[in-house]
Amino acid sequence: MKVDAKNEHGVTQHLDVSSLIITFSNGETIEITCENENRPADIPEGVTVWGGKVPEENATLDKLKSTTRGLGVYPLAANMMHIFPYSLRK
Repeated sequence: MKVDAKNEHGVTQHLDVSSLIITFSNGETIEITCENENRPADIPEGVTVWGGKVPEENATLDKLKSTTRGLGVYPLAANMMHIFPYSLRK
């Protein structure tokens, strides 16, 4: 997956990555990965967005609970959405 990262001065750096992990000021993360190569042919190319991080294979239930989150999706316009890690607080 090829991405461009732009800093606060507008300078763009080109990267070739398998995933992007975005960490918010509260410590929560979302991870954006290349889509699964097994997607049906009628679904357009895209990315997969994970709440928290991609689950580790063979991870314990406690590890999965600590690294995964739900996703909140808030539409803002026809071409814009606010996506955020979401978990119910007790």
